[in-house]
Amino acid sequence: MRDEDRVQAGGSPDGETRITDDGDRGSTRRNLVIGGAVVAGGAVAASVGITSGASATTATGAAAAASGKPKRSTGKGAIGLTVNGRRHRIDAAPDTPLLYVLRDELGFKGPKFGCGLSQCGACAVLSDGKQIRSCVTPVIGVTKKHITTLEGLADSYHGTKTAPGEQPEKLHPLQQAWIDEQVPQCGYCQNGMLIEAADLLSKTPDPSEDQIIKAMDGHLCRCGTYNGIVRAIKRAAKEMH
Repeated sequence: MRDEDRVQAGGSPDGETRITDDGDRGSTRRNLVIGGAVVAGGAVAASVGITSGASATTATGAAAAASGKPKRSTGKGAIGLTVNGRRHRIDAAPDTPLLYVLRDELGFKGPKFGCGLSQCGACAVLSDGKQIRSCVTPVIGVTKKHITTLEGLADSYHGTKTAPGEQPEKLHPLQQAWIDEQVPQCGYCQNGMLIEAADLLSKTPDPSEDQIIKAMDGHLCRCGTYNGIVRAIKRAAKEMH
């Protein structure tokens, strides 16, 4: 492994790869950008507050989903969900937030719980290619959509199909640019940043810096990696042309 692919985790002074509860998957930059590593800092992003643009309806709905008791499902495997090109049958209440289903039921650790109010962007996934916030999206609302998480970003671009639990042979140009520009620090917000960037480049192949900043404005990074993110998106845009 190249030294530049390593990322410090948990305060390690030498930046050595940290063994996590994912077995042999350490917190390298490669693992962070494909959703395969436990990031440093745990749920630190949960302290992000509601911004001035917060919707009262969205906030109320998210709070209810997080603290209330969802309706029970009608039976085993009652809900069908397509994630990263594969169809899954899950036993979940219809109003369960998509984020909980992805992480707790299906084991996708790319999307993160940050604020729970659709304000920080850590939970973002693609729904038919468009970025959505999975923490406030009820699973029943996306049963006819194609959901792409960070783990499936490379396959969606290259038209490949990586086996569950395996790493893609070739990364999405955005993921590779994230590594080349050494963007991640704690890594918690990077899922949402990459997902939003993928949405942006699908609509605007050669965005200006102002367009990038505007598109990424709804995603918060406690580590302040914004300049690196802009550079990485520009780099990926050139590669994708």
